[in-house]
Amino acid sequence: MVKNEIIKNNYPLIEMINVSKAFFGKRVVERFSMKVFPGEIVALIGENGAGKSTIKNILVGLLEPDEGKIFFKGQDCKDISMGLHTIAAVHQELSVLPSLSVAENVCMPDLPGIKPFVNWKGTRKIAKKYLDMIDVQLDLDQTVETLSPGERQLVEIAKALRQEPGLLILDEPTTSLSMPERQRLFTVMRTLKKQDVGIIFITHFIDEVYEISNRTIIIRNGVCVGNKSTKELSMNELEGRLVGRALHQRKLDIGTPDKETALKIIDFNSDTFVDINFEVKYGEIIGIAGLMGAGRTEIVESIFGLRKTKGKLECLGESFIKWNPTMLRDMGVLFVPEDRKTRGIFPTRAIRENLTAANLKNSIKPFIPGIGFRGEKENAIKLAKKHRIAYSNIEESITSLSGGNQQKSIVARWLSMDPKICIFDDPTRGVDIGAKEEISALIADLAKRGNAIVLVESDINELIELSHRILILRKGKIVAELKRGEFDTKKIISIAATSA
Repeated sequence: MVKNEIIKNNYPLIEMINVSKAFFGKRVVERFSMKVFPGEIVALIGENGAGKSTIKNILVGLLEPDEGKIFFKGQDCKDISMGLHTIAAVHQELSVLPSLSVAENVCMPDLPGIKPFVNWKGTRKIAKKYLDMIDVQLDLDQTVETLSPGERQLVEIAKALRQEPGLLILDEPTTSLSMPERQRLFTVMRTLKKQDVGIIFITHFIDEVYEISNRTIIIRNGVCVGNKSTKELSMNELEGRLVGRALHQRKLDIGTPDKETALKIIDFNSDTFVDINFEVKYGEIIGIAGLMGAGRTEIVESIFGLRKTKGKLECLGESFIKWNPTMLRDMGVLFVPEDRKTRGIFPTRAIRENLTAANLKNSIKPFIPGIGFRGEKENAIKLAKKHRIAYSNIEESITSLSGGNQQKSIVARWLSMDPKICIFDDPTRGVDIGAKEEISALIADLAKRGNAIVLVESDINELIELSHRILILRKGKIVAELKRGEFDTKKIISIAATSA
């Protein structure tokens, strides 16, 4: 057991002993052991598919382990009701109900009132209380389906806090949050820690591990490969254990932009943004920064024709006042969306189909009558190998993959069409350190090969490393433009957060 100065009891809050779990004969968790004490924040980190979500799902009762034991406050979980555990989780794939209001989602499944009557005033009061804990102002009557992914994430966090858990599991809670929202969440975590709540914090952001956790557990291929006090864990050791190899100090070469313009946005206006004007040269990466709700996603979706907007688009030498995604895709424009679950993957289709959907013509063999898709499977396998997508069977549903591998599948699909203009909306969201390294290197390489790139990225450090210029949005307006050499994390956050 790792010595921890903050332990106030001599027994763990939760303890897993030699827990194993297999799916279709393949072990995804192998004799995994872990302890979390009251008032302790434990970071659980690992690459996509390492077994983190499986462990979380076992702890909350969604899965049963094949082997091993779990104790909660010293009692065998098989001998006590799950209702006594007071374990709450914020899942990576959110469990909010889109058609219900913010207030209803926070209070589900136990709405106040005398059944079958709901106390709606009480529902709003309770929802506000827990949203206020994380300093979030939302319309309590607004349906969740109208919220951004980041706002939905905050509703999910408030919902978990409403359960007043003894153990809180946070699975990638910051992937859709801007830096100020992350800091507010960390403040709440520190408060809960003082109240003896144990927290398991699953994240891909290494800086967050060092900022908030007391202890770090590293899992690779379902096996615990590290369990150490965070302050005693060096960055090199953490990264080496995480990916099983040494990661090189990265210094990306993003090349030099051309003088010729590939994409020009002229007088874009809508309900969420005003007077948006900028251009992107061939070989240039334009980064877009801003807090949640600033209009980043709305602008890039409008560029790709997913949202209606007033204005003019000049793309690859042609001008448009009306355009749509199919038209731009056929011209060589790709779009990787922020929300992979609703706009990225085809959840009912196979991994093979998801990988080849954007460039199916390369899989068609028209000279063989009656066989239109010969070669598609081989192309899918090649793409999966090229982008290090971990899968068991290429014919399985895309939903069988971890969240990060789903994201890499979307990127692989679009890059297979050899684009000229690339629009990325948070492409490394929910992606582990190894995959993030690969995707970032890939974006840099695309720029060096002459692609014009528009990049939205919640990770400010990632945005700084990859951009030639950064546009800063605030309340739907471009309020600043910084050139490479002027970039500074605090400066960007300050400009984005300043009231106007």
